[in-house]
Amino acid sequence: MTTPNHPGGQWQGPQQPWPPQGHGYPPPHRTPPPPPPGKSKKFLFWLIPLVVVVVTAAVVLPIALSGGNPPRDQAARQQQPSSPAPVAQKVKWRLSGLEGDVPEYKQGITTWLYEDTLVVVRDKYVAAFTRADGKQRWLTEVPGGKRACGASVEPVDAKIAFAYGEEKTCDHAAVLDLKDGKLGWQQPLEIPQKLQGDRPPKSAILQIVGDVVFATQGEGMGALDLATGAKKWAKTHMREPDQADSPTCAGQDAVPKDGKIVVVMTCLTGEYGLSMLRIDASTGNIEGQEHLPKESSSLGNVGVLSVKPLLVYGKTTDAGTYFLFEDDLKLKSKIDGGDPFSPDGLNGTDGQGFDSDASGTEHAVSPVLVTEEVLYTITMPQAGTVNALVAVELNTGQRKWSAKIPEGTVMAPLAIEDGQVITEVAPVERDGPQRVVKIAVADGAVTPLVEAQIENADNDRNGPISGLYRYLWADGRVYAVSGRFPKYSLDIYTVEP
Repeated sequence: MTTPNHPGGQWQGPQQPWPPQGHGYPPPHRTPPPPPPGKSKKFLFWLIPLVVVVVTAAVVLPIALSGGNPPRDQAARQQQPSSPAPVAQKVKWRLSGLEGDVPEYKQGITTWLYEDTLVVVRDKYVAAFTRADGKQRWLTEVPGGKRACGASVEPVDAKIAFAYGEEKTCDHAAVLDLKDGKLGWQQPLEIPQKLQGDRPPKSAILQIVGDVVFATQGEGMGALDLATGAKKWAKTHMREPDQADSPTCAGQDAVPKDGKIVVVMTCLTGEYGLSMLRIDASTGNIEGQEHLPKESSSLGNVGVLSVKPLLVYGKTTDAGTYFLFEDDLKLKSKIDGGDPFSPDGLNGTDGQGFDSDASGTEHAVSPVLVTEEVLYTITMPQAGTVNALVAVELNTGQRKWSAKIPEGTVMAPLAIEDGQVITEVAPVERDGPQRVVKIAVADGAVTPLVEAQIENADNDRNGPISGLYRYLWADGRVYAVSGRFPKYSLDIYTVEP
């Protein structure tokens, strides 16, 4: 199937179904269709050969770091999973792929902290581990030996929804109870498509909203009843300004907001580059919409970074933009993020170790924290370089400060506590320590918190490939969860004082 061209430039939306995705599991980060925007020419620091390794315990050491750089740079980060009650009698723990601590899988879909567990959704199974000691509480395989290809943003009333299908399809949905790992109903998605092509969509975005499971997939969307799985409605995406032209549009992300669902949509044809829809998930009725004109070219790598305030990221061929919307979906401001692969460019929606194109689309996670006034994000980690955590004022788009860690690669801001941004810092070289630092929200000053040497084996002084992990903060420690099965490395580990 060929991808149509349009006056706004080459389509840069999801790789499927325009054009069809390739087979297998590509490297992390979404790559738009040709001509490439240049991101493939950059070598990310974590894309290095993985040496055969075995797990050893981490040694916690005190650290001494220099202060942050003066005010200069800033950026964005996504909502973080809830961190409920503290876990008693916690111990350091790590699970190894080599040691068989977890069943093999290819790709992680997402992960949450739920009550006293760490929940991971993988293409082969969903599992919950006790946060205190890492013991597996339950593990549920994807029905019929198929692969999971999408999951909800967060649990709702102890339930999640996930999509699954064959290796090249994503055509069913199921609900799962996080209390015991038991599956509920399993039903076909049956989301209509305009561009059938030679392959159906291989991913889906699902969200639980009220009494339904909402899904957007390719050029369509629909809803299933949360209690029974019965189909409530389904239709293709459409925009009010150009319905007569029947544009080919696709949902790029969807998040619950104030009892409704907000869908971010882009279209192959027409004059609009980004559309925001507020939808009643029970009926499919569109209750509000905003359409932004195309600029130089179509947007790719689109995702919602924050619900309150509503912040959306999108990338053209060579530059990223943060779009700030009011509650009524009217555009409030735009913030220039620059080329994320340039030294000062700000990161966008990169999956944080969980490659959405490879496993199936999920709600786009990004290494960003967003408050009412400030966006905290990182400059892109690149091979052998020190990057920065950046704070950006949402109202003005100005960068307040930029903080760098000596010999450190800032992977993600994790939480804000007592006026400090808790930040995960990986070593520039893999044989260095993992670090957790506090960075002052006022001026970017850096305060050491903990340093831990995390090695894979006695005969391998390297640690895990940091770019393949998603980092969560709770219980006074970091939980690092791999987005790909690490056959010779650590699957999950903690970093703590």
